[in-house]
Amino acid sequence: MDESIRLLISRIRDKDQRGEEGLLVPIEVEERRKLFGELWRLLKCKEVLLAQRVGFPSISEADNYLLTVPFRLEEIEDVVLHSDGNKSPGPDGFNFAFVKSFWAMLKGEVRIMFDQFHGNACLLKGLLSYFIALIPKVVCPSSLGEFRPISLLGCLYKLVAKLLAARLAKVIDSVVASTQSAFIKGKNLVDGVMVVNEVIDLAKRSGRDCLVLKVDFEKAYDSVDWGFLDYMLRRLCFDNKWIEWIRACVFSGNLSVLVNGSPTSEINIQRGLKQGDPLAPFLFLLVVEGFAGLMRSAVEKNLFKGFRVGSEGLVVSHLQYADDTLCIGEASMENLWTLKALLRGFELTSGLKVNFWKSCLIGVNVSDHFMTMACRFLNCKQGMVPFSYLGLPVGANPRRCSTWDPLIEQLRRRLQNWRHKYVSLGGRIVLINSVLNAIPIFYLSFLRMPAVVIKKIIRIQREFLWGGVKGGRKISWVTWKEVCRPRSQGGLGVRDVGKVSLSLLIKWRWRLLQKDNSFWKELLVAKYGLHVRYNVHWIGHVLPSRASLWWKDICGIDAREEGSWFACNMSRVLGNGNSTRFWLDCWLGNRPLCEQFPRLFSISLQQEGTVSDFWADSGGVYRWEFRWRRRLFVWEDELLLSLRDVLPMGLAFSEVEDEWLWRLEDDGMFSVSSVYRHLSCVFSPASVLYDHELRVLYHIWKSLAPSKVIAFSWKDESGLHLFLLCDLAGQIWKAIFRWLNLVIVLPPNLFMMFDCFLGAAPNKKIRKGYGLIWHATIWRLWKSRNDIIFSNGVIDAEKVIDEIKLLSWRWGLSRHNIPICLFYEWCWDPGLCLRR
Repeated sequence: MDESIRLLISRIRDKDQRGEEGLLVPIEVEERRKLFGELWRLLKCKEVLLAQRVGFPSISEADNYLLTVPFRLEEIEDVVLHSDGNKSPGPDGFNFAFVKSFWAMLKGEVRIMFDQFHGNACLLKGLLSYFIALIPKVVCPSSLGEFRPISLLGCLYKLVAKLLAARLAKVIDSVVASTQSAFIKGKNLVDGVMVVNEVIDLAKRSGRDCLVLKVDFEKAYDSVDWGFLDYMLRRLCFDNKWIEWIRACVFSGNLSVLVNGSPTSEINIQRGLKQGDPLAPFLFLLVVEGFAGLMRSAVEKNLFKGFRVGSEGLVVSHLQYADDTLCIGEASMENLWTLKALLRGFELTSGLKVNFWKSCLIGVNVSDHFMTMACRFLNCKQGMVPFSYLGLPVGANPRRCSTWDPLIEQLRRRLQNWRHKYVSLGGRIVLINSVLNAIPIFYLSFLRMPAVVIKKIIRIQREFLWGGVKGGRKISWVTWKEVCRPRSQGGLGVRDVGKVSLSLLIKWRWRLLQKDNSFWKELLVAKYGLHVRYNVHWIGHVLPSRASLWWKDICGIDAREEGSWFACNMSRVLGNGNSTRFWLDCWLGNRPLCEQFPRLFSISLQQEGTVSDFWADSGGVYRWEFRWRRRLFVWEDELLLSLRDVLPMGLAFSEVEDEWLWRLEDDGMFSVSSVYRHLSCVFSPASVLYDHELRVLYHIWKSLAPSKVIAFSWKDESGLHLFLLCDLAGQIWKAIFRWLNLVIVLPPNLFMMFDCFLGAAPNKKIRKGYGLIWHATIWRLWKSRNDIIFSNGVIDAEKVIDEIKLLSWRWGLSRHNIPICLFYEWCWDPGLCLRR
């Protein structure tokens, strides 16, 4: 084959030389094109032969059975139920809102379609047609490359693809490398960022050289070669039936491009995965697993030297998040030659073209001369530390304010977009929680935010909350701590950035304790020791000098706060007892036994022993057995008796492994929101409001009224006279009482008035309607007061009452929380309308 390739290249060069001389005739141009096609075919065959020497994992028979088992109606219904009904329709014109509405009528036909597909692996040609919508990547696109093609698929095809994707998602982890962290349950986007950050930090501290190549694939999804995808499915040992299904879904189809909303004529496709297809992300992982296999093979054959971490010699050679790929290794020409060969070979076989001129090479402890030569050799750009990977800074010092400048600038840019819009107080509260507090989340999930940066972000939020979109220093009605209180406790429910930072970072500690063997855990164990997988309590723990700032922040969360709140909320659930430490883990009561009985722990010979080690067979009878360094004193015997009283008399182990339990959630599973609630309760002063005031505030924020009206009610700035004691207010409240058929003595303040409204409602549904009417009343009283002062208006009480009825009716209908009724029916008897 090599001789054939050389001959073809020689013939093509001859044609090129004649072309430069202007001697090529049309027949020779056509011949040159055919020569190129034959050369491409031989190169692909050669690379496939090389790939066949690479070892890949195999999917198990049990997983293949799970993939190809006959489709059940319950499985199909579950996919329909969890599908978004508001997505754009494809060529058939339907979305899942239609399918859900008429599912009782359609499910029989849909079940027949799935049964036929299971048997013959065929889909109707009409189901495989789809539209392409071009979504701009930039603000003002000027070329076709600045658009992202999104596929608008037919509803029935999407139903098939969603079901197949749901099955594949359950088993794909067994055939995808641990260095891949995209689209796999239990893995996070920031896992790879953490790994490369620890590698860069270790290279800096140890003085070892390290090269990192950020690989850029051009139009990755659109250029996947179907033949290579088919090859990977067979190499990974997927069942033939499953492969036939994938061929039916992916290896055919016609697309039409939407131009100004109108489809063009159909185009037959020959390669690529459809962006928007539920199957596409998982199939793409199988494609790029080919490159992961090539890298593993190169490392095993010592053709590529990755970066070694720890005494056990864990090698980090590459990291992947879908098509975002990093190649990591020593700074040597051998590594560069291997990388270039692997990337070129993978391009030939998979169709994924590498944009070397967009790729970036970063060196740590590497000379400028070598970096210049390496970048010229790879024809790529030169980068430097810190650099961005998946949108996060790698190798940066999180304690420097400059690291956070891009985030602060992003917040300010977002405020600039709102500068020419009027936003009410209620709207500003929503924007702070949904936008300004959401932007830092990605950073905070990886880095701990310094106090100085927290103050900057709070200042931006405070100025926006009280000063509006134009900012500026305005009166703050309450302190920021009160603003961050939950709404049920008199605050505005704005999340505290500092507590959010702690809540997100502590999740790393929880994930470390879980039993899965992710690659990032292997790296931390290799770098810091096996104890990082089991330690819950880190206060007083001495960190090694080589520890990165990130790891110090993770370990120091408890130490920097008032008490070990994380360890106090963790406990062990016994299974087989083989991984729960008898003395050190919290499996009995609220504290570890080493804290309850420190004297006995200090003289025990089994300080690291597990529960199963202590529960021993003694003459056919199981009981608790202890081994001590010496004989116990009398008073220590009394402690031992107390310990035995605490221990269960009988213990039945199961075959499942021991698990950690998070006490702040009923289901025992960790959640960031539960941590935030706990920190808010522990580190914030208690509310000074009475119980009835808290109850009123809860229902005010649960009202169906617009957010600006609810926020206005919360401020309560306008005085008792305006809303209750003036003649106009008295007339209006009495008319509202008559309208609702209520007998209420006018209370001394608005909160008690709201409480009376709630108490007069016989059920929850009517309570919401009464709350809506209360909000409409005080809002219209406020607007009437403004008309009198600023417009010299004259207020007619009857007109105000009619407007209150109209406002409450409109608000209720717009939120679909009151039954549909006509306005005259609402004016006649709102209680009757709410009872429907």
